[in-house]
Amino acid sequence: MEPGTRAAMIRSIAWLARGIVGLALVVAGTTKAIHPATFITDIWSYRLVPEAWAYWIAAFLPWLEIVVGAALITGRQRQGAQAIAAALLLVFLGALLVSWSRGLDIACGCFGGGPATAGATDYPWLVGRDLVLLACLAFGWFADRRPAVQAPSR
Repeated sequence: MEPGTRAAMIRSIAWLARGIVGLALVVAGTTKAIHPATFITDIWSYRLVPEAWAYWIAAFLPWLEIVVGAALITGRQRQGAQAIAAALLLVFLGALLVSWSRGLDIACGCFGGGPATAGATDYPWLVGRDLVLLACLAFGWFADRRPAVQAPSR
């Protein structure tokens, strides 16, 4: 495979990887923005923040996810969007791991969720999903740092 073709393929895969994360954030944020009361309840299920904070998180977080997701999809402010998306995913991952370690049965709230059903929290799936999304961001970040391939001089 020629270096130029390989570089183009890597750029395309990186765009797709960022697009997957962007789409996930836009869908998750939109669902939360449409159903804020459900999202507040989901936040409470984690038992990590005071009740008053849950209202602020429910008001702010969905819109941040939508804006960051749109930036990843369009490529606007890509580096900043990747950094914010990675920070969000790390916070989400940390909240899941803390809840898992405490044995809580939570309603994830990731994509609008709803009330938790006894023993229904699939922590391995939720953690794995966040790790895959982080891997997509990492691939896009590393692809952006690859030097551009230049045509050989003659």
